[in-house]
Amino acid sequence: MLKFAWCAASCLKARESELKRKLWRTGLAAVCVAGAWLVFPLVGPAASAQTDFTLTAGALTEPAIAAGGTSASNITVTTANGFNGTITFACTVTPSIQGTVSNPKCTISPLSLSGSGGASATITTTGTTSAVSYTISISGTDASGTVTATPLTLTVLAVTPSFTITVQNAVAPSSVPAGNGAEGVVEVNPLNGYTTPASGGITLYCATITPLVTIPPVCSFSYPTGQTSLTIKTTAVTSTITISTFGPVTTGALIPPRRFLGLWLPLPLLGLVGMGMAAGGKRSRKAWALLAMFVMSASLLLLPACGNTGVSTSTPEGVTPANSYTFTIVGVDGNGVVSSNTGTGSTSNTVGLTVTAPVNP
Repeated sequence: MLKFAWCAASCLKARESELKRKLWRTGLAAVCVAGAWLVFPLVGPAASAQTDFTLTAGALTEPAIAAGGTSASNITVTTANGFNGTITFACTVTPSIQGTVSNPKCTISPLSLSGSGGASATITTTGTTSAVSYTISISGTDASGTVTATPLTLTVLAVTPSFTITVQNAVAPSSVPAGNGAEGVVEVNPLNGYTTPASGGITLYCATITPLVTIPPVCSFSYPTGQTSLTIKTTAVTSTITISTFGPVTTGALIPPRRFLGLWLPLPLLGLVGMGMAAGGKRSRKAWALLAMFVMSASLLLLPACGNTGVSTSTPEGVTPANSYTFTIVGVDGNGVVSSNTGTGSTSNTVGLTVTAPVNP
């Protein structure tokens, strides 16, 4: 059925896009012929396309995540026919089965747009989110209706809460003589909502030390005052690692009894002085007397040099061999849960220390 309406040439350009868009929403089309609008109904596929924009949701950054993880999608809006009205977004999450708990939450930022543009959808889970797949539906709505993007699928994996150990600060100094030690800092990080059980916190130790030697270095870790383990609630905690080595132990100074063993050294010279005094005159005897006093004074000053000023040492525990050692740090809680990192890359749980020959006191 054809309909005619008056269209003035002076306002044709200003009104044409607006009129066509309004008619398009109702399934009609319009053409200005001889100063009048020719309006007719749309048929076929074009009749169902009655929105002002298209909406697409990009692939999830993480299509499969552990409970407590996060994923995201980029949203793209493209308007048609010069439309610049407000488009409001919505996001729904539907589990694949009934009876799930702590379903993922989807938030979009910004929540609305005017005209073409982009937004982002963030899907978050908790440590108790059920391990099933979820359908993520993102839509946009304006006055012409609602457009829904192709649904996305997010899978929450079945994982066990655990923790990792990483080296925050390497041990310093990195090289020590046998008998000395070094310190570093390690961090214990909770995963998937992990908290330490009531049966006991996390105890740290060096699980392996390479190379294997008879008298290896020894690891120890610090804990909060009055505690023998680490307790984790929601955030990471740190501990100081101390690596000790074995070397000579000072037992005392080698100081012999006070003896005047060195007094015999000036005796020959004193004998010559005495003979000179007996054979010479008055002036000669004075000179020889002065020489005798000089000899005795010098002897008393040099006497301490005859003693031994060294120290005595022992090695009751033996001596740690000179070598470069690597230590693998592991933790275990009261339920027997062991730290889960592999000890490589950015989550390394290994430290190194070089031991050199001991320094004599």
